[in-house]
Amino acid sequence: MDFSRVVPPEGQSPRTFEDKLVQWAWYNCPENLIYKEEIEIRAKKVNQTWWQLVDATASFNLNEGNIQPTLTSDNLFFPRYNFGLAVNLGTILAMPGKKKIAEHELKIAQLSEDQKKLNVRGDVLRRYADYELAVEILKYKTQAAEEAESVYTLVLEQFEDDKVDFKDFTAASSNFHGANEAKAIAQANVNKAKISLEEMIGIPWDRAVKRRKKK
Repeated sequence: MDFSRVVPPEGQSPRTFEDKLVQWAWYNCPENLIYKEEIEIRAKKVNQTWWQLVDATASFNLNEGNIQPTLTSDNLFFPRYNFGLAVNLGTILAMPGKKKIAEHELKIAQLSEDQKKLNVRGDVLRRYADYELAVEILKYKTQAAEEAESVYTLVLEQFEDDKVDFKDFTAASSNFHGANEAKAIAQANVNKAKISLEEMIGIPWDRAVKRRKKK
């Protein structure tokens, strides 16, 4: 799977507004960036493994006779410089296994990041779908409230002129208030859907919509 299509890389212009939402959600959330840091740490550990292959210590010794040339030749001995190198055989034998473990840990970190990208994309798209549904429902509820208001205004005038009875007036009034309540609930659902998206993308929803209109 091409995970650059799951979450568009930073700096890349997404194909759709939905992809842009996913991109914002990924790069604006510190929790998601933890996976990037974890991969970098694991990659460094793989590279460092071979540097630990030779557990060596070097020693250097300058003969006292060379430090104090006034000493007699009897105090001079060669070579003038002494070097030493110690190799830990146990470290060498254990290193292939350590490297393999480090490589597996890196792979696990990469797979965890890929899974998180899928989760983020799914979550963002579901929240956006909920938002769009909430907006659509609000349109219907707003239209219904406007129609209920028109009927209520008409019935009220007729009731005041004794052209309709109290029962009809009560029904129109109840329908009017019920429609406005439904509209208010629909508006609240739109607002909550916005908040839910902002929680994911890390920027105000109005700002996201403005960027969409600029494209």
